[in-house]
Amino acid sequence: MLRWCRYLPATLLMLLSFTLHAGDEDPNLWLERMGQSLHTYSYEGTFIFQRGDRIDTVRVVHAAEDGGYRERLQTLTGSAREVIRSVDRISAIKGARVEGDGGQQGAPQRPPAIAGSMLRANEHYDLKSPGHDRIAGFSCYMLHAKARDAYRYSHQYCLHRDTGLPLLSELIDADGQLLERLVFTELEFLDVVFEESLKARGCDTRHIEVRAADGGGAVTGQDGEWYFEGLPPGFSTVLATERVFGADSAPSLHFVLSDGLATVSVYVATAGEVSEAFEGYTRSGATYAVARPVAGRQVTVVGEVPKNTVEWIADSARFRAADAGEDAPAR
Repeated sequence: MLRWCRYLPATLLMLLSFTLHAGDEDPNLWLERMGQSLHTYSYEGTFIFQRGDRIDTVRVVHAAEDGGYRERLQTLTGSAREVIRSVDRISAIKGARVEGDGGQQGAPQRPPAIAGSMLRANEHYDLKSPGHDRIAGFSCYMLHAKARDAYRYSHQYCLHRDTGLPLLSELIDADGQLLERLVFTELEFLDVVFEESLKARGCDTRHIEVRAADGGGAVTGQDGEWYFEGLPPGFSTVLATERVFGADSAPSLHFVLSDGLATVSVYVATAGEVSEAFEGYTRSGATYAVARPVAGRQVTVVGEVPKNTVEWIADSARFRAADAGEDAPAR
């Protein structure tokens, strides 16, 4: 009996080590780590971004601060482009889109920090890990999320072992074709990010600011309320924000919809009624954008999802006038 007791602590340590190791390999936990890494760690580095036939090399300086982040991106190939982004804490946690409303700049959108809990609540992806790999000199955890229906793409990641930062991100369509890829070639984590490194260097730099607005799935203004009804399976509204795309630009309403991995943005122009609203769609790599007039406003839906998904979401847009109490659908 004494001999058995003597070995009990070592046995418990072995069991605890096994339990921690098993938990460390849980794909849902890794998804949460990935979402949190964006607003937890500061770094600088270089990544290659492939969208369709286009390949760009981009330099990034990323500063996590106050639960949100600021970053500067500069293209190193092709025409010189520079983007300065500022995203507050709530927008970062909920996965607010950090591109312009046309979706033609930047890199694949990361899932919200709440991705793990959202995915546990639905069954639209099969999650698995084929093992580990090495990217930019760092060990990383491979994570595959295979879509179960036609309303979303499959995702493949390789996540930094210590931080969860995606060193590799890929989007795959239903036919197994690669749509987009982001892969780091150089990365250094930083304790301090100097203000000078986040300042614009060019005169035509694009500034994007994202801040959370009051409210959740709907936004009520002086003229009425915007919300969604009958969204695609698995998608829900996770955040409403305001977007400013320049110092002289009027803010737009920005809704973030997600299924846990894919994020879709809906922009509503608020600066008066539009006289000639655009209606149609565009595509760039995995990103589709659909624009339609709704209740006298220009509504644009942008997301790295199939075309039928952004169209469905556009059809789900609703506006309830403050003095009428009636809904105006997307058409």
